[in-house]
Amino acid sequence: MATAPHVMFCVKSDQGRYLAANRAFAERSGRKGAGEVIGLRARDLFPTALAERYEIQDQQVLSTGEVLSNQLEVITRPDGSFGWYVSSKSLWTDDETGARGLISVSVDLRTPVDAAAPHGRLVSAVDLARRDFARNPSVTELAAAADMTIAQLERTTRRILGVTPKQLVLRFRLEEALRLLGATDLSIAEVAAQCGYYDQSAFSRQFKRVTGQPPSAYRS
Repeated sequence: MATAPHVMFCVKSDQGRYLAANRAFAERSGRKGAGEVIGLRARDLFPTALAERYEIQDQQVLSTGEVLSNQLEVITRPDGSFGWYVSSKSLWTDDETGARGLISVSVDLRTPVDAAAPHGRLVSAVDLARRDFARNPSVTELAAAADMTIAQLERTTRRILGVTPKQLVLRFRLEEALRLLGATDLSIAEVAAQCGYYDQSAFSRQFKRVTGQPPSAYRS
């Protein structure tokens, strides 16, 4: 994992300081190597909005001990562009010293959704998600479009695209929101409506959860 270019790995103390990281994680944070990350906190490496979200996630894992898994996120790449990632965080403990902390793994989803094209039935589900994202089609509808059971669709989208069917629809909705916020003068409420959100506050909450910042901050 230390050399996998699209897998970011780090270990944190319960105080939020990085104890270990691979090169991909260091590069994502704008550093040349893991040695430049050790001892720092998220706030030293990432924009405030992203760092605050990471800290909230960390506290959730530390307080509950539950794994935070398969979180679809937008994270900045080293060149400043946005990329889609699936992240997981889990608790670690040292039985001898009682020390606690977090292990975090993020996978860069560089595989485009069009990679489904060679996989006959899956492409029908992807097309439905892409075409009707504003309607927020259900997993049952996507499975029917692909002529698969829900379980088959779940396994296939995870294997081929790295996301669940629900995350696939969410990705299309938020990609359109990102485009509209950057390329138009539509109000936040109008962007929300065009992306299928009937409640602007719900749109803003989901947008911030995935991107780390509210729509207004992203636009500015």
